[in-house]
Amino acid sequence: MFSIFRDSDQLETVEQQLVEMLTNCQDTFRLGTAAVFGEMDVTEAGDLLDGVDKNLNKTERAIRRELLVHGTVRGAEVDQGLMLTYMSVAKDIERIGDYCKNIWNLAQMGVNLSDGFDSDELTKHCERVAGLIKAALDAFAEQDVEKVHKLIPGIKDDAQHYDRHLIEFVNSDLPGRVAAPRALFYRYIKRISAHLANVLSSVVMPVDRLDFYKKSKAIDTE
Repeated sequence: MFSIFRDSDQLETVEQQLVEMLTNCQDTFRLGTAAVFGEMDVTEAGDLLDGVDKNLNKTERAIRRELLVHGTVRGAEVDQGLMLTYMSVAKDIERIGDYCKNIWNLAQMGVNLSDGFDSDELTKHCERVAGLIKAALDAFAEQDVEKVHKLIPGIKDDAQHYDRHLIEFVNSDLPGRVAAPRALFYRYIKRISAHLANVLSSVVMPVDRLDFYKKSKAIDTE
């Protein structure tokens, strides 16, 4: 969508910053899950995660400043739709980082998801989301419309699957120390995936339909 509404040189810095934020999300997810699956010391992962999270927040603030300056300079000529899109995408990416921190918080509370009866299932979903972050980063950076239309339906299917697991553990007779962290983990990866879908929607949807993907309403980029 961006290339449709801006001149080739306009606000290129902001777009690069958004890609940088998504790249940081790869690191936050890797650190959060490494801690909760016992692959990395919790304190070490937390220290590294805190540094990456500060970069995410710093970049989001920089984007706000960039947009404010741009809007002030351009005045009535500014593309309000594009400005709103950038702000929405930045907030979605920042929220991904927050949910990755929530996953690390589980490890901080003593949770180790590698120990349980369902470790293979949990690991599979962890790898799925890690791959999704990478695929979403590539599609967003390249403004790849075809890839976006393939990724978002898969995210919606994933969300239904995560909800089934969530309901299963909420209603489980398993001890709370087993069921609760699993329910939370599925909730967190569902929200990470949903925010990725929101980011991807910016590539193909008009500003009034950001976060509400429907292929028949997508912008015609042909």
